[in-house]
Amino acid sequence: MVFTDISKLKVTIPRADEKEVAVIREGNIGFQKDVKRRFEKIDNILFGVITAVVVSLVAVVISVIGLFMDQMRYNNVAYKEYSEKIQTLESLKNSNIELLEQNKQNQELIISQNNQIIELLNKKLGE
Repeated sequence: MVFTDISKLKVTIPRADEKEVAVIREGNIGFQKDVKRRFEKIDNILFGVITAVVVSLVAVVISVIGLFMDQMRYNNVAYKEYSEKIQTLESLKNSNIELLEQNKQNQELIISQNNQIIELLNKKLGE
């Protein structure tokens, strides 16, 4: 059907409930820009939080490495002191062993000299 007379043309718009129709008031035209701005703020905050977490993790790793190195240095110093004490004890032990051997030799010498003196006295008294 072709309409030749526009004045007889009738357009009807169906009625809808208020819940089905989105009403944009005059002040809400910038709503999308406001939402976008808020999401950008949230993105910036999330980026800052993630950056802070990463920086703190790096700091923790560096401090753990530092503690490990300090512990190794302390262990090296403690081991060096321990080694020096062990060497001192070994040298004292060796010198004590040498002195003990000298004492044994001296005792044997004294015993042999005592025996010689007793023999000489017996010879003198027996004459």
